[in-house]
Amino acid sequence: MNNTKKWLIIVAIFFNFVSAGWNIYSIVHWFMLDPSIRSSVFYLIFDFITVACCIAVAVLLIMAIWKNGTLFRQRYGYYITALVISIIVNLLSVSSILLIITMFMSDWVWIKPEKEKKVDVGDNVEVITKSRDEKIAELRKLKEEGKITEQEFQEELLKLL
Repeated sequence: MNNTKKWLIIVAIFFNFVSAGWNIYSIVHWFMLDPSIRSSVFYLIFDFITVACCIAVAVLLIMAIWKNGTLFRQRYGYYITALVISIIVNLLSVSSILLIITMFMSDWVWIKPEKEKKVDVGDNVEVITKSRDEKIAELRKLKEEGKITEQEFQEELLKLL
């Protein structure tokens, strides 16, 4: 998962908890008001629903990015469900806007080239840098020579890719 996307989702989680806290304050405030100046019961019920939805969205987002986002693609449904609930409850909330922004961010992690490897050969230190294509060609050569089996070739190929 893209690091920026992960942090925007974490900020959205924070704002969901803040929103839930604000709605809890609003509920408590409603009960503390004099009955003659209270607003409609509809607003109280809506605040209860909003608290439940904010907590549900936060929990779904936490589950979506659990383990540092390594399982994000497997748990994409949690993310989409949280996004839909957040938009239904309040389209213009900070968390909804952040989640809409993250929806359009790429979550690809770009592969960085391997670092140079240093190998001791007697008194000399050789620096070996092989591209992925060179390693694949070397694996094919070993397979053709019969030094490795087809299964070993496939396993090593999966490691490289």
